[in-house]
Amino acid sequence: MSLFSWSEAVEMFYTLRLSKPPAIEKYGDREAMRQLTNPPPKWSLEADEELAKFLADHMNKMDANLGSISHYVDGIEVSSVIGKLEDSSKDCLTDGDPVTYWESDGNQGRHWVRLSIKPGVIIKRLYIELDARDDNYMPYRIIISGGEVGHFKQLNEVFVDLTVTGDVLVLEEMTQYFHIIEIKIKECKDDGIDTRIHGIKIVSTGDKEPGLSRDLFADTNLVRFPKLDAVDTILLYHRAKALLRFVELLDSVIHYLLPSWNYTAGSFKDLEAIRQLLPLSRYRGNLIEKFLKESQTCSPEKMPKLFINRRLAAEHRADPSQDPDAKYSMFHQLYEGLHPEKCGVKLDFRWSGRYDQWWECKFLSEGIIDQGGGFRDSLADMAEELCPSSMDDPMPLNYFVRSPNQLHDSSNVNRDTYLPNPSCKELAKFEWIGMVMGGCLRSGREHLVLSLASYTWKQLVGERVSWSRDFQSVDFAQVKLLETLESMDRETFDTKFSGVLTFTAVLSDNTLISLAPGGAERYVDFEERKEYCRLVQEARMFESKLQVEAIRRGMLKVVPRAVLDLITWQDMGIRCAGKYHTCRVFILSPGHYEDISENDRRIKDLWNALENFTNEDRSRFLRFVTGRRRLPAQLYICPGRSNAETDSLPEAATCSSTLFLPKYSSAKVAEEKIRYASYNCIAIDTDVSPWEE
Repeated sequence: MSLFSWSEAVEMFYTLRLSKPPAIEKYGDREAMRQLTNPPPKWSLEADEELAKFLADHMNKMDANLGSISHYVDGIEVSSVIGKLEDSSKDCLTDGDPVTYWESDGNQGRHWVRLSIKPGVIIKRLYIELDARDDNYMPYRIIISGGEVGHFKQLNEVFVDLTVTGDVLVLEEMTQYFHIIEIKIKECKDDGIDTRIHGIKIVSTGDKEPGLSRDLFADTNLVRFPKLDAVDTILLYHRAKALLRFVELLDSVIHYLLPSWNYTAGSFKDLEAIRQLLPLSRYRGNLIEKFLKESQTCSPEKMPKLFINRRLAAEHRADPSQDPDAKYSMFHQLYEGLHPEKCGVKLDFRWSGRYDQWWECKFLSEGIIDQGGGFRDSLADMAEELCPSSMDDPMPLNYFVRSPNQLHDSSNVNRDTYLPNPSCKELAKFEWIGMVMGGCLRSGREHLVLSLASYTWKQLVGERVSWSRDFQSVDFAQVKLLETLESMDRETFDTKFSGVLTFTAVLSDNTLISLAPGGAERYVDFEERKEYCRLVQEARMFESKLQVEAIRRGMLKVVPRAVLDLITWQDMGIRCAGKYHTCRVFILSPGHYEDISENDRRIKDLWNALENFTNEDRSRFLRFVTGRRRLPAQLYICPGRSNAETDSLPEAATCSSTLFLPKYSSAKVAEEKIRYASYNCIAIDTDVSPWEE
């Protein structure tokens, strides 16, 4: 996608914003937008997307020094207090300790905090501090009002992302003074009766709010963002300022782009060009929660009860040939058992978060009483049948196939991904899979762990995909082959492909198709090679079109279109399939040591590094060595190829899952080098970073 789309987006926002005071010229937006629409040489949209990820990561982790609330507030009143315990009183709202909290009991929807604001204080930002571990004590729907008791004016309504721990912005950019600000908790998670708030923070118009600094773009902060690592710090700083101002402008008009009351008919499709910037929006999360809330339905009057034979399902998974129709698989037992005619309940998966168990499993010949554990086991077993976690396991079902990247030893990226089977035409079942995925997206806590290629996730949320950038997550070798073929000279082509290459293509399920009439008998000559490449790209990129569309249809029965327009493919992957939790113990426990002892200093340095790594760091490390982000993955650890070198970068051979570990002068240096290699390694035989996804 070209950067020209920025100009169109900017003009759209100007048209909407110009009639709204204050005039945007006051903020110097013209210069910021000029920088945005006239990028520096060699800058790309992908670099903007990575910069947006960096800024979002920084903003989420930033420990903002917001000052003491006593600077702005004369007093605080609250609706109720649990007993007289110090750790649940209203004083905990201002003690700066995120562990303590104010807790209120009473009737649902009647909890409130009232702040007496000092004269002349106009609120720029008002935050409340929450903890997702509070479960049904956590506020979900919050109304912010201002004025006097009995004469309040509603200022904002917030639907809280129930997975958030930390500061939640509930009010911003006030232009007038209000004597009383009331924070009213109208609903809690899972319709909880009592509530908790861990703190309140305020930024006033007189404060200098923490923002960007050039120091933010130091090398140590950019190691996880390879596209930014070699870019001039000053350029990054000014580009970041332009992006943030652009998103601020977007936030000022986003409510005009889609009326929230019309979620079923509207969409945010016009924002597709800037989808990867949306995590920087202050309003996106609230809009998503609002649309999910407004589109939910009443939970079923009764819970479906299924009789599941897990022993037969396990036997099918171990040897699918004994059950060719897969009627004993967990998937088939669930799909058939949940038909409304059989279970007596129609499941639409659009219930409130309180309804956290969708069906009850009665496991035959087992003594389990399903109070949630059996239900979650059934989701996990179904996911394992659809996309097995081990490359060595058979494929028990034919709805998904292993991507060519998983089958080609020469590929070093995306070696654990699957995609919908182009030959499977059971579209109703793909649609049902989409509905279950939509239910997982809505719930935020249940997951169907499908290891899909980023190419597939992007299509499910409606993002545009391209051959060179995106299809490599499916078939890296095919992408590189066509790139080589297009640029090849005649002599090389005649030597390697003349009389060999035909107008055919092999799909991901190993189906051979003709690209033109009589394609199997028609050889490609030098002048036709580009046309051949075009036909291959078209065939491969649309090979699973029907199946992906069916999954997306199912998701749209559960999730409003506007939500899919607002989330990124990364968001969808996490909300549907969950995050990969990669413990250091499980990374190295199946490891084999060759020509190096388990007690060697290098092995101890590696363990120390993995101990300090984040979960994302470990996942990147696993991908660096094995090409896979999911366990199990067998690792082989060897000494560095040159014993004379110290403090060099580690090397990896992903086809054999081998790590070549050099000697390091200290554990700190080892950690830095291993982390850098995990994020910045270059794909084999190419100058494309494997982290472009």
